[in-house]
Amino acid sequence: MKVLLGVLAAVVAVGAAGCSGAATPAPVSAATAASATESASLTAALLAVPDLPLGFQAQQGAAAAAALGCAGIDGVYLPGPAAHAAVSFAHSLTPAFVNETITQRSAASATAAVTAFAAAVRSCAHFVGPDGTAYTVTAVSLPRYGDGSAALRVSSALAEGRPVELAAVRVGGMVVAIAAAGSGADDGALTRTVVERALAKLARGH
Repeated sequence: MKVLLGVLAAVVAVGAAGCSGAATPAPVSAATAASATESASLTAALLAVPDLPLGFQAQQGAAAAAALGCAGIDGVYLPGPAAHAAVSFAHSLTPAFVNETITQRSAASATAAVTAFAAAVRSCAHFVGPDGTAYTVTAVSLPRYGDGSAALRVSSALAEGRPVELAAVRVGGMVVAIAAAGSGADDGALTRTVVERALAKLARGH
């Protein structure tokens, strides 16, 4: 099962590891930061199992992020030296999954990242990833959040693939990125719920 951008392409390809519900995974998050204090703050801001709809469990193990092949999307999930933290969840009874990545940048860098992410619906409408998989990017209609936001749907040409919805929200110099795939129609409902809960947790200071 492929892993690109952590769990993103795992769902585009087939479904994230651990979503069969065969085992109860332990909570896990991955964090990289310029200082221990900043790392702890970002990790504390991540969603936890109680923040999500019933049935989600934190995934066992954290996948290493790698480029998907679209600069606008990669710029949100692969922030370079910027401090960031990430966590993934799989549903115990359905193929649904959620990933959250939070990045702390300068306000200018955060603005540029979300702007480029939004433009991916045009710049990466059809592209081929590093492994040769063909992807299609379309827009997802979600409300405007924070200081600027955008949402996309990434689909692969693989017969066994299923779409994954991505949302990026800027709050000052922070970028909150959500990747989600539900168990039914890809109508943005799960993505909207997770984005709003992630922002609510951020607003209340974790």
